[in-house]
Amino acid sequence: MKILITVGIYPPDIGGPASFVPKIANLLSVNNIDVTVICLTNQKIEDNEKYIVKRIYRKQNLIIRWIKTVLSIIKNGYDADIIFVNGLPMESYVANIFLRKKLIRKIVGDWAWERARNKGITEESFDEFQINSHNLHLEIAKFSRGWTATKADLVITPSEHLSNVVNNWGVERGNLKVIYNGTKISNKLSELKVNEKIIKFITVGRLASWKNIDSIIKSMSILKNKNIDFELLIVGSGPLESDLKNLVKELELEKQVIFTGQKTATQLADYYKKSEIYIQASGYEGLPHVLLEAINYNLTLISTPIGGSNEVLEDGKNGWVLDLVDGVKPDPTNLYSIIMDIKTSTQLRERKISNAKNLLKEKFDEDENLMKYLEVFQS
Repeated sequence: MKILITVGIYPPDIGGPASFVPKIANLLSVNNIDVTVICLTNQKIEDNEKYIVKRIYRKQNLIIRWIKTVLSIIKNGYDADIIFVNGLPMESYVANIFLRKKLIRKIVGDWAWERARNKGITEESFDEFQINSHNLHLEIAKFSRGWTATKADLVITPSEHLSNVVNNWGVERGNLKVIYNGTKISNKLSELKVNEKIIKFITVGRLASWKNIDSIIKSMSILKNKNIDFELLIVGSGPLESDLKNLVKELELEKQVIFTGQKTATQLADYYKKSEIYIQASGYEGLPHVLLEAINYNLTLISTPIGGSNEVLEDGKNGWVLDLVDGVKPDPTNLYSIIMDIKTSTQLRERKISNAKNLLKEKFDEDENLMKYLEVFQS
């Protein structure tokens, strides 16, 4: 069997698809499946994998890049049995007009909404964006993302919530399958991380508007004003990095709030080990891998219950629920109250961490969930 995988970001890029694709490509390769990956890149890199990697320069004329990508998919997909789309959906669909191959697509979000939020075109929540009407430009983008999804023989999503969203785009239930994200599970449940002198927080992700990192920073200001010692690690980079650093400076939090930039998996593991509370304030997540990692390192979870996140939180059974105001942003004062509740609720905190660890073993074992992809391809 031969499988062609398309993806927009790939190592050394950092992000969900860049993390997932090498794992699934390696699994397929060791099971005697020929794999070729087509991805975008910013630099020339020598790839020493068990599979073939074809890199297309990202920083070139968009039309030229788009044509090169389509032609590369046609060339490398000619002998493929399946095209597995993790990114570059329109390019893959156009190429498959000529190839007529089985096409499986993994959808982890809505690029039309993300682009609109990044450009400041809308302040709507993810779910509001799905049902509201917009200008012609956005409606064309929404049509495009839904239309290309309907052209796949099978669409895989990492959460039930996102599966329902994609179904509303027009993809039939019979062409939808949920396979959860996963993480390498540690069977060791370490002692509860509690430091009486300083509370250590961490949040990980792209510094974009819907991540609501500003709300987290503002809640830290309340902690400081209450003379509570803390440290917040913000891991990641993105378009709002400069604005967020200015906010930290404005609130005089430079000593307490640390921007680490993007980090490797090994470096991130060290940060998890030094932290005790994970905060996610996002206005949307498909099913955030970082929550699973935080559970694996026995961190206490504070998270908005949006998208697939509540499939991890389970309405507060496995962590503290941070509500969104008008479905968009959390209230920093509410986040502060939750932090104080955690600080004084040791037994409840222990129970939620234990519940989360059990859920991780039950639903989010990376090895087991990757095997579900293998079963899909082999069938």
